[in-house]
Amino acid sequence: MGDDGVGIKVIECIHENNLLVIAGVQAIEIGGNLLNVLSYFRDDVESILFVDATRMGLAPGEYRVFSLSEVSIDTREFSNISTHEGDLLKVVALAQETGYHIPPVTIMGIEPFSMASKMELSPLLQAQLLHYAREATATIG
Repeated sequence: MGDDGVGIKVIECIHENNLLVIAGVQAIEIGGNLLNVLSYFRDDVESILFVDATRMGLAPGEYRVFSLSEVSIDTREFSNISTHEGDLLKVVALAQETGYHIPPVTIMGIEPFSMASKMELSPLLQAQLLHYAREATATIG
């Protein structure tokens, strides 16, 4: 909903503009069920880049690329994980606790303009979508 859907829109933009030119690289949409990412926590996956709306205190539309190791993960509380889990850090912590192989994880966080309940991105993020898609593919390659 709103700018919270920027990750999905970046994936769509990557496919629509044929930006994936590296063999073996996939741009996939995990959706609302982040527990699905556990299927990519395995030895044959070299790295993962997540693209999502992330509140970081930046100006709306700005983004940062950072490693998972730069984010604090609290592994003490798992009681509220569900199949609709939206907290990547909780899913990674669960994977660590249960022995999954976790490949290097990078996050491209895009500061949202609005998280209002609507189907489209804010005009600010929509105008930068191709830029985000190019930056995401450059980060991968």
